[in-house]
Amino acid sequence: MMGKVTWKTVRHGAEEGLSATWELAKIVIPTTMVVAIFRASGLLDSITGFVAPYMSWFGLSGEAALVLFSGYLINLYAAAGSIMALTLSVKEITICSVMLLLCHSLLVELPISKKAGGPLTYTFLVRMGCSLAAGWLLGVILP
Repeated sequence: MMGKVTWKTVRHGAEEGLSATWELAKIVIPTTMVVAIFRASGLLDSITGFVAPYMSWFGLSGEAALVLFSGYLINLYAAAGSIMALTLSVKEITICSVMLLLCHSLLVELPISKKAGGPLTYTFLVRMGCSLAAGWLLGVILP
């Protein structure tokens, strides 16, 4: 049975929702702005031109590298901000999403894993290896 909905409950829910939105906005908006600045300055073309041959192994454009790097190093919300600022296909977004599902937030999660007693090199290699293998497989099988 549900409890009675009061203005206090509604206010609390709204405050929690706004707080979560603010936390996400602090990551997504700056990431989107940085990518837009890279695009406007021509730096994005330089970066993507360099990594494009390697990204093609996964069926991705060079621009998708920004999504992967931001997700691998920062977090998934930074990757989402990068996706919003770029014009990636559904296929590219799918491949990036699966790759980042398997390996993300390495700068935060690897030290935690080490502190918990996990083998750092092994953890990194398994996560990154699975991510790259899944990306390659999806790049091959997705139309």
